[in-house]
Amino acid sequence: MVKKIILILFIVFMPVMLFAHPHSSINAYTHYYFDKSGFMGFYIQWIFDPLYSSQIVYECDIDGDLSFSAEELKQVESYYFSKLDNYNYYTKLEIDNKLVTLGNPVNFSAEIDKNDDNVVIFTFYISVNHPYNKDGTSIFTDFTDPTGYSTFICPQRSISVNGDAVQISKVEINRLGSILFTYK
Repeated sequence: MVKKIILILFIVFMPVMLFAHPHSSINAYTHYYFDKSGFMGFYIQWIFDPLYSSQIVYECDIDGDLSFSAEELKQVESYYFSKLDNYNYYTKLEIDNKLVTLGNPVNFSAEIDKNDDNVVIFTFYISVNHPYNKDGTSIFTDFTDPTGYSTFICPQRSISVNGDAVQISKVEINRLGSILFTYK
């Protein structure tokens, strides 16, 4: 009787357990851009784990040369990237504790890093255009997949910025993908 109960519980809960873990791991990097008027936007780079990368390569690198042609890149963007608009591209941005609605990413590119287990790297830019505030402005970015299929890791240990005399302070970087800093 006990074996039957265990078997029934296993059958009932096994599908739930299969969906309870991430299917891909993504290293997320951000690079923030400023000009004289303020925070312009940021480039995001995602580096996928080797297993998930192999799926993208298998499905999209049709000629098998470990490089995405223009046509293959369109397929990568259509199948693996553009559909993420339903999830805000897994990106959350808050400025001064207010959630910012993000526009569509531009300058999407995908490449295969032949020197690192043929991992796939996505890079894209999100425009923001937020003016300087003389008292300082806090920026919070976070990467999360609400479906639970992907997990994000933030390996960078410092803020990467380009810009005109921007002063960065109060930097907090969480290994799970969130970055908080203040700029003037």
